[in-house]
Amino acid sequence: MRFAVLGISHETNTFSEVPADYESFQAGILRREEMHEAHKDSHYTIAGYIQGAEELGFEMVPLMYAVTGPIGTITKDAYDRLTDEMFGMLRNEGPWDGVLISNHGAAVSEEFPDMDAAFTASVREIVGPDIPVGITFDMHSNISKDTVANTNVCVVWRTNPHMDPKPRGRKTAELIYRTAMGEINPVQWTELTPMLVNIVKQFTGEEPMKTLVDDAIEANERPGILDTSVAEGYPYSDVYEMGMSFIAIADGDIDAARDASRWMALRAWEHREGLNEVQPSVEEALRMAEERYVGPKPVDILNYWPVNGAALQMHEIDPEHGHLGPIVLMDVGDNVGGGSSADSTFILAAAQKMGVKKFLQTLYDPEAVQACMKAGIGAEVTLDVGAKTDKMHGEPVRVTGKVRLITDGVFEATRPNHGGFRNFDSGTEVRLDTTDEHTLLLTSRRTGNTTREGMYHAGIFPENYRVVVAKGVVSPRAAYQPIAAEIILVNTPGVTTADLSFFDYKRVRESLYPFQLDAVYE
Repeated sequence: MRFAVLGISHETNTFSEVPADYESFQAGILRREEMHEAHKDSHYTIAGYIQGAEELGFEMVPLMYAVTGPIGTITKDAYDRLTDEMFGMLRNEGPWDGVLISNHGAAVSEEFPDMDAAFTASVREIVGPDIPVGITFDMHSNISKDTVANTNVCVVWRTNPHMDPKPRGRKTAELIYRTAMGEINPVQWTELTPMLVNIVKQFTGEEPMKTLVDDAIEANERPGILDTSVAEGYPYSDVYEMGMSFIAIADGDIDAARDASRWMALRAWEHREGLNEVQPSVEEALRMAEERYVGPKPVDILNYWPVNGAALQMHEIDPEHGHLGPIVLMDVGDNVGGGSSADSTFILAAAQKMGVKKFLQTLYDPEAVQACMKAGIGAEVTLDVGAKTDKMHGEPVRVTGKVRLITDGVFEATRPNHGGFRNFDSGTEVRLDTTDEHTLLLTSRRTGNTTREGMYHAGIFPENYRVVVAKGVVSPRAAYQPIAAEIILVNTPGVTTADLSFFDYKRVRESLYPFQLDAVYE
């Protein structure tokens, strides 16, 4: 049996001013054997497809995969060039016994607001109605009924931070294999509830999302149910299907699929208020960090504290003694994994003004990196750093400090991390230690804080700091929760701010909670 593998993975922030053009995808385009080599040792979806092929005995034929970081809308030119090539492979290299797609699930192009539906429709047109097609989505996906109708199997990751892309990809591969073998007849139902879950409440180790995932697992145990999924949605895509969705796949019984899907959705609807709570401001969060910091966590460079994603839980703070380790502030408005700029300075500016010491954060600033490289290691420089991408993420902050290290920014993750990726490239990096006891890791490429190896690579041990800023919401938890005394989500401004009233939505559904507090779901 021959199964084709292909996909375009993009989380589109339609409010971002940075377009996803073809050039932005180029570094993330993998063809044929490159796909296998890049993912065989990773924890990403395609690794699950590889595992399925090896264990079940089908031939996995990697065609083409393209990914770029979460930025703005995909240009028509980029979509056309990518799909012309990969759909040409799919059309010309058949026949196929099955197709496995690895898309993100929140893609928007200039031509197709629901890009994933357009993509799956094209795949279905090429292979015909009888070839089983499976797709595995990120949990931050906006899934339409059209996308589900175009596929036989739609499986969504169940953890956030995303620690399970590989096993969920393996599940998709198995279901498509069993379908091709004639063992099962998967039928799907999806419920699009009229609500969204705020990005600050999407951690699956914390209530109420934990209960929603538990519900999906319980529904999966119903007779005849092959798989269940809960998609949190991606609130920064201004599209009709934006919001939560619930998918159930049954073996030939559409009524069973519908009942399981609706049960999950109705249960989630009861938690709509708790899924949309507000977080503290920058100044409040910094005061909380100063008050709650106890001391550094001992650093053991030989022990990288392996993480089991399923076991991630919130720390319980002892009011008398607390916990050792830094206070980690999640910069919600500059969530790099959500399409932000990576150069917000709101927290840095406030920390400087408030005199916060032993403070650590990354900043995307190629201009500052070049200035530090010119000055050289050991030089003292005065620079205006950050807030150079747009006007939404603060103003540049003037700092004076010593250039401690210049590195290529290429490193390998040695433990499971959000998304399951293994190889990272932040571009040329500079470690700058400032005169006010701040450490800034300046990067020449936008990068999230989803691994601690990115810090260790630059000779930085976040365990030694009082306050660590992670430019994300949930994705950095896998890296920092094992060492943090506490994690505080900060309601910062920016293109991924938790305050959704900041954005001018035009395409979302007319009745959608919390935009309409009287929204009804029955």
